[in-house]
Amino acid sequence: MEENEKGVMMTMGDLPESCISHILCFTTPRDVCRLSAANQTFRSAGNSDSVWEKMLPNKYPYLLARLDSPLEISSKKKLYFALCHPNWIDGRTKKFWIEQATGKLCFMLSARNLNITWGDDDRYWHWISKDESSLKEMAELVAVCWFEVTGSFDCKLLSPGAAYSVSFRLKVHESPRSIIRNFSLRTFIPPMPRAYGWNRKPVKFSLTTPCGDHQIYARYLSDMNKPVEIEGYQMAPLRHVEEGWMEFDAGRFVVEEKGDNPGNIEFCMREWEGGNWKGGLLLEGVTILPISLVRGREE
Repeated sequence: MEENEKGVMMTMGDLPESCISHILCFTTPRDVCRLSAANQTFRSAGNSDSVWEKMLPNKYPYLLARLDSPLEISSKKKLYFALCHPNWIDGRTKKFWIEQATGKLCFMLSARNLNITWGDDDRYWHWISKDESSLKEMAELVAVCWFEVTGSFDCKLLSPGAAYSVSFRLKVHESPRSIIRNFSLRTFIPPMPRAYGWNRKPVKFSLTTPCGDHQIYARYLSDMNKPVEIEGYQMAPLRHVEEGWMEFDAGRFVVEEKGDNPGNIEFCMREWEGGNWKGGLLLEGVTILPISLVRGREE
């Protein structure tokens, strides 16, 4: 609280709305919502397009242009909160959203965005259609000896300066329900077998950052708590998310804050050292999430 030139005490609420809007631009979305409850001036400033334009990710116009279903929203604040929910892009092969409290971008890539060894041969992998509320397809492992899934992602789509975790989303042991098996040439599709063949060697999950840093973790899929240190690896962080799905971390990194081209990350999931056949696994895709969303949920 300060005195003006006439000696009258002034508070923040006495500032012009344009001045308050300018101040709010240097806060976070959470702060804007909290401060908007202070008084009518803050509420009006907190609803302005100029404030929420600053809260939206830099790449939001590019992402909006790739939406499968365009958004028709009148204000930047409404747009911000609409983007806090998953939005499908590129023919339901990817989805993105923003973390509500911070505005950081989050992504999920479907299995179709990944390079799966023998993925186009239905002797080894099947592709399963999903309902309209989710990613278009997921991959079902029938049986392979050489298990390898790789992918990459352009970091310019992520939030500069943010720390991220890259994870593979998998389901083991049980057959999916409420799905359509996508095989027009078959009249009978047997149920997915229970997971097998994952007890000889752990699955390796790895990440290579744009600066060339290589991280690698491992987990046995047959016994999630079986130590992997004797194999020379660190245990891959694991999270149970929903309906039996689990996320296995491949690594973590920080997006370069300056520059227009922060580079690509590359990630991999593999197991071929055991030499045995393995199957009974569902792959939904890869998540790229701010660490603030995954911290503290590892097992």
